[in-house]
Amino acid sequence: MNFIFYDTETTGTDTAFDQILQFAAILTDAELNELDRFETRCRLLPHVIPAPGALLATRVTPTMLTDPSLPSHYEMMLQIAEKLRAWSPAIFTGYNTLSFDEPLLRQAFYQTLQPVYLTNTNGNQRADVLRLAQATAALAPNAMVVPISAKGKPTLRLDTLAPANGFAHENAHDALADVEATIYMAQLIRDRAPSIWNSLLPLVDKGEVAAHLSSGAPKCIVEYHMGIPSIRAVVGCGHHPKNPTMMAAFVLRRDPAEVLNLSEADLVEETKGPNRALRTIYSNKMPAVIDTALAPDLPAVIGLPMAEIVRRAAVVSADGQFAARVCRAMERRYPPFEPAQIVEQRMYEGFPSRADEDRMQAFHKAEWPERAEVAEVFEDDRFRELARRLVFVNAPEFMPTARRDQLQTWLNNRRHGREGVEAGRTLADAMSDLEKVETEYPASSEPIAAIKIWLETL
Repeated sequence: MNFIFYDTETTGTDTAFDQILQFAAILTDAELNELDRFETRCRLLPHVIPAPGALLATRVTPTMLTDPSLPSHYEMMLQIAEKLRAWSPAIFTGYNTLSFDEPLLRQAFYQTLQPVYLTNTNGNQRADVLRLAQATAALAPNAMVVPISAKGKPTLRLDTLAPANGFAHENAHDALADVEATIYMAQLIRDRAPSIWNSLLPLVDKGEVAAHLSSGAPKCIVEYHMGIPSIRAVVGCGHHPKNPTMMAAFVLRRDPAEVLNLSEADLVEETKGPNRALRTIYSNKMPAVIDTALAPDLPAVIGLPMAEIVRRAAVVSADGQFAARVCRAMERRYPPFEPAQIVEQRMYEGFPSRADEDRMQAFHKAEWPERAEVAEVFEDDRFRELARRLVFVNAPEFMPTARRDQLQTWLNNRRHGREGVEAGRTLADAMSDLEKVETEYPASSEPIAAIKIWLETL
């Protein structure tokens, strides 16, 4: 299958309320040979206040944010969706995309009335080169150079990892340059640590992850926390009853005899803390769950002979009553989210009805006067609100005066955080952040001054 490597540059790190400003992607074949590339930028949405640090890191100026020659956010997202559909099916990947770029991309599709799950439906799958880099650093440390940060700790940040391994990355934090760096690291890991590549790549399929964990045999999982790798022996022991991608794994360093007969309440506690017996593994996020043969030092790491690791895995996997209690404990540990009041935070409340899907298509095909009419007839109040925003941001002259005034009040409240609304960065937040940034970027006084003047005009 082909790969789609992609990256985003954004107004900040809030995946619900920040905005994509630049998107870049490169299509490759299964051997990572480039087939096509795509890059686009857009103007800033009026209700999104950028983080000053993000602007400095990406070298985006206030003039670029408001450049009339750039497409609007809505226009850019239509272009992105069209290109990605044309390239599909493929494995969508990047560097830390599963935790950051993917949620941002989904939010952008949602806010522009497009299918949210484009990257993992209709034959598409998802991967993450960061997962490959983490596993390589932990299990094949001689395959790549792991640089040391200014704080004296190993780091897998792409902007330092790629140069340390021979990639000329002078233009870091540009989306297209970061995509090129990601492909470079993917090729390096494939060539220098083929066992890692061949073991992790099948895990883009959540069914493959589930099969690994439910096999009854011990598996090795590589995880990172605060930049420190951990290698554990685990075996699957259940899943969340309402979300089968949220799987439970028993940490075999713990003696099953101490845990198998615990109550549901006690098992909930065993999902917490650094020494917990139960770890949550998301099968749809390419977890590094691999055969123990790839971690020959595993017995020494966890202080148990391999025969005992295998015995413990067999004991845990044979106890069906324990697995049932684990499932119920996970449901207690991860109850449904409280209903959200702000539309950006309601993305996962449900799929659009067939009728609303038809309205979305009609919205995209229409001109702005007709879009203003379609916006008023969505069944789902989420899509009605988002459609009204699109008209207000792009063609407010076609809205009734009362509706336009209502949305102008919303815009003012969003920018200033009035009426107790907490929805993203306010102007006051940005000005406060700018004061902190001035001490971190002493050589950037001119760009900082430009950002300050622009924020004051808002």
